[in-house]
Formats: sequence, C-alpha cells, structure tokens
Amino acid sequence: MGEEEEEPATYVKLVSAEGHEFIIDRKCANSSGTIKAMLEGQFSESSGEIRFPEISTPILEKVIQYFYYKMRYTNSHVRVPEFKIEPAIALELLMAANYLDC
Repeated sequence: MGEEEEEPATYVKLVSAEGHEFIIDRKCANSSGTIKAMLEGQFSESSGEIRFPEISTPILEKVIQYFYYKMRYTNSHVRVPEFKIEPAIALELLMAANYLDC
C-alpha cells in the first residue's frame, strides 16, 4: 500500500471569507454533509483545506462550535444544554447551516 492510500488526516482546515483558518477534528467536520462530501467525494479536497468565501469568520466559528456541541451530545445520556445563538447572527447562521447541510 502506498502512502497515498493511508487513512485521511485527523484534522481539516476550514477557511472563512476573511481568510481566518480553523483547524478542526475531521469527525466534527463530517457533521456537515457538504464538508463530508467535499472531503470524501469524487472531487475530494486532497489538501484537507476547504475555503468558504461566502461564510464570514464569526459565522464559521459558530458553525464549528455547533459541530463540537453536536459531537459531544449525540447519543449522550446527560441533559443536553441549550446551544445559544445570538439573534443578530441567526439569519446568516441559518443560511450557512443550510448550505453546509448541518
């Protein structure tokens, strides 16, 4: 087996419209159907870096917080705390979540 056939990287880099880079766990990133398809599909992002020129830094950061929240509380037996969303970003966050299939 060649090196190119090894397991995919543990982390992926998501880049916001402003160029802010977030390094996150691949399992968390796969919470998004869109990101999962980009990383594993026919047109896979071989570099492990995905740019989102239409998603601002604060919105991408909140989306990533949700990925970790979802990973932490999926199939959990503890009381799930509320995931707080500021009303000022709700519409933009909804549009990003819709695009990312979260």
